[in-house]
Amino acid sequence: MHTFMRQTGRMEYKGDIFYIGQVLEGNVNSFSHIVDRHKDHVFNLAVKICGNREDAEEVAQDSFLKAFRSISGFKMKSSFATWLYRIVYNSAISHIRTRKREILSIEEFPADASDFLSSFTDEEEALEQYRRSLVGFALQKLSEDERAIVTLYYYEEMNTEKIAEVTGISRQNVKVRLFRARQKMSEIIQNAEKKNIIYNEEN
Repeated sequence: MHTFMRQTGRMEYKGDIFYIGQVLEGNVNSFSHIVDRHKDHVFNLAVKICGNREDAEEVAQDSFLKAFRSISGFKMKSSFATWLYRIVYNSAISHIRTRKREILSIEEFPADASDFLSSFTDEEEALEQYRRSLVGFALQKLSEDERAIVTLYYYEEMNTEKIAEVTGISRQNVKVRLFRARQKMSEIIQNAEKKNIIYNEEN
């Protein structure tokens, strides 16, 4: 598997279908080009769902291995990226449920706006980083399914139809879960900000 993850250098990418055909003809090294093409998106999706880089690295490796082993089952007429993302999604969800990793509580939220203002010379940049940290914190408080759907929609910019293909959930159900996840994140962010305000007033 590590041979797949090596850098192949900068070169013109000939398309997923071309390299898949090469792999099916016995040139297994061609799969490394597919990995190089998709590894950043795969890892980013995995890290958003898993919540940490260590688990995401394991999920990414496992996903590419599964994709390689089942490449003959890929239907050339559909999107390879969607097919691959479904493998990543299932691998990440399975990994999380196996590990049952505990996430931060509101009380353990590590920073408030003043912490970021003291770390950045530019106030606008500091506030932007603070907002991002709140969103990231709220994202990790969601269930693994909700977190995956939010990630696909906002970070991978997939529409609800594509998300339905990746997750195997109906499009209508995707819309419902996305709506509920946004509501939860809004509440989590508001609560975290209130906690920070109260803490600062008391100290």
